[in-house]
Amino acid sequence: MRLFLLVWLGLVSAVGSPAQTPAYDFSAARDQLAGNLDLYGPGVCALVELRGTPLFSYQSGLIGPDTKVGIASCSKWLSGAIVLILAERGTFNLEDPIGLHLPEFEAAGKGAPTIRQCFAMTSGFFLGNPDYEIDRTLTLAESVDRIAANTPIVFPPGTQFAYDGDGMQIVGRICEVVTGKSWATLADELLFGPLGMTSASYDLFDSNPAIAGGVRCTANDYLKFLRMLLRNGIAPDGTIVMSSRSVEVFFANQTWGLPEYASPWPPSASNVYGHRGDYGLGAWILAQPSAEAPVEEVCSPGAFGSFPWVDRKRGVCGIVFTLKLNTAPGFSATQDNNLHVLALLRAELDAKGLPAPGPEGALTLTPAANGYLRLDWSGGELLETSTDLVNWRAWPFVSSPFAENPAQGGAASGFYRLRR
Repeated sequence: MRLFLLVWLGLVSAVGSPAQTPAYDFSAARDQLAGNLDLYGPGVCALVELRGTPLFSYQSGLIGPDTKVGIASCSKWLSGAIVLILAERGTFNLEDPIGLHLPEFEAAGKGAPTIRQCFAMTSGFFLGNPDYEIDRTLTLAESVDRIAANTPIVFPPGTQFAYDGDGMQIVGRICEVVTGKSWATLADELLFGPLGMTSASYDLFDSNPAIAGGVRCTANDYLKFLRMLLRNGIAPDGTIVMSSRSVEVFFANQTWGLPEYASPWPPSASNVYGHRGDYGLGAWILAQPSAEAPVEEVCSPGAFGSFPWVDRKRGVCGIVFTLKLNTAPGFSATQDNNLHVLALLRAELDAKGLPAPGPEGALTLTPAANGYLRLDWSGGELLETSTDLVNWRAWPFVSSPFAENPAQGGAASGFYRLRR
């Protein structure tokens, strides 16, 4: 398959010295955390980076950047990455109906929902209790057998949004069946190992990996995952963890305009653009100006209070990390405060402006592992891609490095235009 590369140098500014980072004042965000410590149980740690450089940090109490705790639904984002990595390798298709891989669902008349719908919370599966997906007495296979037998599909797949972990548990079992490997092994091989997330493990609920909420890890390790997403799937050491096209799936709203059958997202004055919390694939859509506009921020908060997010508009990623066990139904009592902290961080960045990118660097295209092509352009701020030279699809806020697998087809067989 032939790959064409086009660079418009006329749109690139002259080489210059890197701009100084503005003197940000994050005291308002710090005060918001310090003034609400009672919400965070034994302690809280916040780590925020701008383009890979530490931007803001805060720590109080017994929770620090290397404290390993359960992260509840922050696990969903990690699980979504594992599913996308397997999909991009051709293990299955996101549009596969689950009955194609798990005959027990087909036999029960529940085989129609797709893998994508199960991870986007639009499958129709919904059951409050019992919670098979976090039952520590069950294995993944046993829990999914019980979901097949007992969890109803309460609306036609794809027509509504219902926040529930059973669909993700089903997909986790599909991953085991099609690969012949346990979920824990897949997590280590595909995500935790390549990113050096040595503390991360799906053991919060013993033998049940709990795809939607079973991870324990540290704030520092989760930040490695967030950095990789900002770098379009490539770890800071150059390891290609997932393709940029898979990363784009996280920044696609799967539920805009769909009726809400059940959602734990609380009303808050800190909701960006005043819009409700929509859902993507394994993570919440936190900031999107309109249905036609690109998604700017994605997050995956958990019921124990931790809140990781990626802000592509500003090049920021971070996590507020804690272990608040006496939670309000569905979401932690920390949720509104975390949203307020994020709003204060955004306000200071927008008021002072972002540092300009560094000077232009060489553009290189090199082969990498697993059939990928790696494209590096150190000064890049905007990547546009197209299958022809007339119509271009912009990927705002995306900077190099960039990786694609030409064996998967699509826009990887086309033209790329990079500019600032």
